[in-house]
Amino acid sequence: MKPNDIRAIFDDVQRDLSKVADDFPWETQDAYVSWMAQTYEYALATTRILALTGGHIPMHQTSVATRYIQHATEERGHDKLLISDAKALGVDLTKTKIIPEAEAFHKSVYYWIYQGQTPVIMGWVLLLEGFAVLNGPRLFERAEKHYGKKATSFMRVHTAEDPDHVDKAFKALDVYSAKELEEVAHGLRVYAKLYANVYTAIAQAVRSGDAKKSGKAA
Repeated sequence: MKPNDIRAIFDDVQRDLSKVADDFPWETQDAYVSWMAQTYEYALATTRILALTGGHIPMHQTSVATRYIQHATEERGHDKLLISDAKALGVDLTKTKIIPEAEAFHKSVYYWIYQGQTPVIMGWVLLLEGFAVLNGPRLFERAEKHYGKKATSFMRVHTAEDPDHVDKAFKALDVYSAKELEEVAHGLRVYAKLYANVYTAIAQAVRSGDAKKSGKAA
């Protein structure tokens, strides 16, 4: 496998995720609040995941490890934006229900780290960075129009993500072997499916009324 093969897989999974994101009921507050809660679940852990991954990367791939550490610093404090956004809607995000799909989406990455398969995490990173760049502006426009600026700061920050973030992630693939690229591809496919499951589960919960436990602040 070559880096260009990863790009093709990336394009395929992002195309499918774009449809999932477009079909999501952003204008329904219970859905938006649940999305924020699930996003907070992994945003809170992201800096640690990235730093831990960097620490487990082999010495001959120092450039990749350095990129992970830099990325960890860039993600600091993003979880606080979600808390603030929810507060603007009168919601305590820390009391909002977390769905199993959201836990699986980020807690499973520790398995790959501790099994010494850190390239899989690059698939997770590529998935999220690519999703923000390709879908962020369109989704942010919908959310801001409905909820206003004070309740959409997290989306605004990630809408402004530079496509350079994705380019840097792809550049890091140059030091990977064919076997490691297979692991990156596996990560892309697995986490695209898990991420889509988060959106689908939220939408189903809203339709059934299960998302009503939205942590309304007193």
